[in-house]
Amino acid sequence: MIKASITTVCVFLGLTGCIQVPQFQSEKIEITPEVIQSDLPGQTLAPKFWLDGGVFSISKDNQIYFVDLLDKSIIRKASLENINSVQVFFDLKEWLKLDSSLKFQIDEIWVDEDESLILAEAQTGKVIRVSNDARKLEILADSYDGYRLSKFQGLMGSPKNDIFVGAPHSATIYRLDTKTGKLHVLNEDLVRSNDFAMNSRGDRLLVAESQPNRVVVYDLESTDPESVSWNLIKFKSPHEKPISLSILDSKSKFLGVLLGRGKQLEIFDLERGKLIQKIYLPVACSRIRAHEKWIYLQSSKGIIRKKSPLFLDP
Repeated sequence: MIKASITTVCVFLGLTGCIQVPQFQSEKIEITPEVIQSDLPGQTLAPKFWLDGGVFSISKDNQIYFVDLLDKSIIRKASLENINSVQVFFDLKEWLKLDSSLKFQIDEIWVDEDESLILAEAQTGKVIRVSNDARKLEILADSYDGYRLSKFQGLMGSPKNDIFVGAPHSATIYRLDTKTGKLHVLNEDLVRSNDFAMNSRGDRLLVAESQPNRVVVYDLESTDPESVSWNLIKFKSPHEKPISLSILDSKSKFLGVLLGRGKQLEIFDLERGKLIQKIYLPVACSRIRAHEKWIYLQSSKGIIRKKSPLFLDP
């Protein structure tokens, strides 16, 4: 159940950075969407593919980087203003070697503040940084405590040069300090991440997790183990597995969550602590990202781009 309205508003304002941290660290909110009524009617998005691409990330200068649908060692690049001009940005096969029986599998990519590309590759267990001109490759991490990293789900960085990587097979979220090169474990309990989002200040990491089905928040600046994390949304239905999530606006007031088998998008107003809209998708999607006034959805057949519901005329 939602707590008293004043408490709810204060805690959610904390996520967007409108009040001081000590005022909400002791609060642990759990939203149960089943009891929240939607303010807006559901919409259906047409299954029109905007770009033939897989896992993707969008840079500040409006470039989209995406993994090739057929060869998951190749990352392609295009301008959001001209997607007809697609070029190969980087081919991992030209830099690293694998056993002939294996193929590279880039699970996650993210563009950092310097327009460098961070990627996580499953076969070698490496987290890699590629310069923005694709001429330099650095291995940022490939093991922790003597064990090789493996399957990745969730990759995001903060403005403070930290990179967060999810490894659901080990139920671990790693925090990589790119200045020192040190890798730490963020979570105290087991967390099987599906995707990450970051608030606009860069001090809150949101994690979509299945088993339990929830969105959990990590306070990246907290020094108190008791208040490092709390449940933001807890989905009671076993079918409501949060697959992917994205902050939808520049002030971190709205959160979009892909659910279930990827055919439902729910939008939450974080200031009011309410589910405000459900959108039913015509194809199953595995990733959502918001950029300016658009949302981008990844499916097995390509990327869909649609105007964000926040900017549609009522």
